[in-house]
Amino acid sequence: MPTQNSSTMLASAGSAGGSGRRDKPLRFLIVGAGAVGGFVAARLVGAGNHVTVLTLPRSAARLREGGLRIASQDGTSVFRPTVVTADELTSGYDAIVLAVKSDDLDGAMADIAPAVESPAVIIPFLNGMAHVQALTGRFGSAVLGGTLRVATQLTGDGTIRELTPQFDVELGELDSSPSTRVDRLASAFKDAGAEVTVPGNIVDAMWAKWVFIASLGAVTSLMRAPVGAIAAVPPGQRFAQSVLAEAAAAAAACSHPVPAGQLHMTELVLTAAGSPATSSLTRDLIAGRRTEVEAVLADLAARARAAGTATPLIDLAVLALRIHNRQIGS
Repeated sequence: MPTQNSSTMLASAGSAGGSGRRDKPLRFLIVGAGAVGGFVAARLVGAGNHVTVLTLPRSAARLREGGLRIASQDGTSVFRPTVVTADELTSGYDAIVLAVKSDDLDGAMADIAPAVESPAVIIPFLNGMAHVQALTGRFGSAVLGGTLRVATQLTGDGTIRELTPQFDVELGELDSSPSTRVDRLASAFKDAGAEVTVPGNIVDAMWAKWVFIASLGAVTSLMRAPVGAIAAVPPGQRFAQSVLAEAAAAAAACSHPVPAGQLHMTELVLTAAGSPATSSLTRDLIAGRRTEVEAVLADLAARARAAGTATPLIDLAVLALRIHNRQIGS
């Protein structure tokens, strides 16, 4: 079982901007060590960056003793980033990656405040769009736009299991301006094994991802089944297409239309025969955990209504998941 430690690895970050020049390893603070944050932290450690994980006290002891365990088709690896709790946090980071649930954003913003000093930037890998206003309102131009596509799951023993090899990252300045800090971060994520894109408009890219996750989340959570099981029933594909049409109409009404090619790819995912694809909303629902219904579905539906667009199927999913959240409590 290979073990890697961010404090001893000597590999440098990749070349910036294709110039062939090697930058020194970046200093990352990863906020949240769950299925998403832990995976990102491990991949960045493996690429030779200096990685610190900010976590709750109850998780800190486990991570310090056992490290981050990542299980993939190639086996299980252990990575050992530095671990801190909020009362131990200081400044000195190049990038702060937020990988928390939307319900935990307020607490995360309070926790990271001591670390948000230049040159630190904040990369939010959260679902939906509501977090952008909250973060920029507090931290201003330190905030970048970003999307992350991974499929990981936290097992009962704390191991992070890769459900697919997907690791896709999009980064950009929120005002779409050229940015050397984005270029350097993009290089670091590429070295960590991610497929990295710096789109011309990161906000549009974030909306496109929102349409994808909202559609997948509404379809699979309402049916409590993976895509393939839904597609196997004759009306299932038509139902999925209708949900996607609502989400796409909402984005277009809010001046962030998703390109036709991306909508077609999303439709293929939502209607694929035999596909095991599901969403974090559905996995949380079936496991009896709270869902991110407000950030993923309710906010999209509210923006659609404000723009004069109806989303009856998404509204139904919002109702179902709100009832679930109320039944299980906080």
